[in-house]
Amino acid sequence: MDRYPRVTWDEKKLIHNARVLNAICKHHVEWIPVTKSVGANIEIVDSLYKQGYRKFADSRLQNLKAIKEYDSSINTCLLRIPGIHEIKDVITWADCSLVSEYKVIEALNQEALSQGKIHHIILMIELGDLREGIMPEELMDIGKHILKFPAIHWLGIGTNLTCFGGVLPTSDKLAQLVQLKESVEKKLGYHLSVISGGNSSSLHLLMSGEIPREINHLRLGESLFFGRETAFSKQIPGMHHDIFLLEAEVIEIKDKPSYPQGIIVKNAFGETPHFTDKGIRRRAILALGEQDVPLSELTPVKNGIEIIGGSSDHAILDVTEHHDQIQVGSILSFQMSYKALLHAMTSNYIYKKKINSVYEPLISSDQSFE
Repeated sequence: MDRYPRVTWDEKKLIHNARVLNAICKHHVEWIPVTKSVGANIEIVDSLYKQGYRKFADSRLQNLKAIKEYDSSINTCLLRIPGIHEIKDVITWADCSLVSEYKVIEALNQEALSQGKIHHIILMIELGDLREGIMPEELMDIGKHILKFPAIHWLGIGTNLTCFGGVLPTSDKLAQLVQLKESVEKKLGYHLSVISGGNSSSLHLLMSGEIPREINHLRLGESLFFGRETAFSKQIPGMHHDIFLLEAEVIEIKDKPSYPQGIIVKNAFGETPHFTDKGIRRRAILALGEQDVPLSELTPVKNGIEIIGGSSDHAILDVTEHHDQIQVGSILSFQMSYKALLHAMTSNYIYKKKINSVYEPLISSDQSFE
C-alpha cells in the first residue's frame, strides 16, 4: 500500500546524472557525492555504491555513521567543521574532515592516536565568502604545526564559495588556492595532494575550461540531484532536474470564499496574513504542512494549481483553474527546490520510494583517500 506524503526518486535519472558529472570532470577532477540534501538515504547511497562510488561526503555525523554501517570500507568525509564535543565520533565515523581551527586539529590528532587511526584533513581557506576557513596569511604557521601531528594526514586545502556570502567562484579566486598550495610545498617542503575547489557553484568554470588545472577535487550535491550548476542556477545540458518529486494526498476539496470572514490577527506562525478577494474559489487541502517542508519552495507539476498557504500540518491550494477533476484521495505532485528537498528527505513524516530501478552497474569510479 502506498503511503503519503512521499518523495519518489528515479534511480535511472540519478545514475545518468552521475555519469554526466563523470564526463564533465573526466580524469582531471575527482568529484565526491554530497549526500546531505538527501539525508544520506541509504537506498540512494546503495545506488551510487553499486555504480562504483566508494567516497561520500556529508555535513552530519549521523549520516556518515549510517553510511559506515552500510559498508565500513567506504571513505567518508565530514563537510561541516567539527565541534570539540564531536571529536570522538568524527574519528569513529569520518575518514576525512574539513577543518579550520587549530584547536580542533589538535583534538582530532589526540583522539586518532587513542583509536589507533590516521585522520585525513582538508584545511579550509577563507577566500571571501565569509563562512569557514583560515585567513590565507595564517596558512604557513598553522601548516607547520599540522605537520607535527603523527595521527593527522594533511591531505590538502580547499575553499567554500557561494554558500553564505554568495561570492562567485572565478578562475582568479581558485588560482589563489593554487598559489597557496605551491607556497606550502616550497616553504614547508610538504606535498599537498588535494586542492578542493568548492561545490556545484564551481562547475561553470570546469565546463567552460576556465578552472585552474591544479584544482583536482569538487564536492557535488546539488548538481548531482538537480542537474544544475549553482553559480548561475543554470541547468547542465543532458542532466535531469526532476529526479525527485513530492506527492501528497488531498484530504478536503470544497468551494470556499477567498477572503477570510472575521477580524484578521496573527496566524499560527505569528505572521499577519494578507489576502486578495477573488470571490468563491475551489480549494484543496493536502495532508502536508510546514513541519514537513517549506510550502513556498514547492512547484505544482500540473498547471492551474496554486499553493496559497498552509499551517504546520496542512497545505491549502487554489485548484479553480485546474481542468482535471480533483477529489478527496487524489494525489498531487510537486517539484522541490534544494531547500525543500533538504527538509523532505530528513523528515520522519515523509515516506521515500525509489522508482525506475537499475539492476546492472553502469559506471565505475575508483575513489579513495590517498
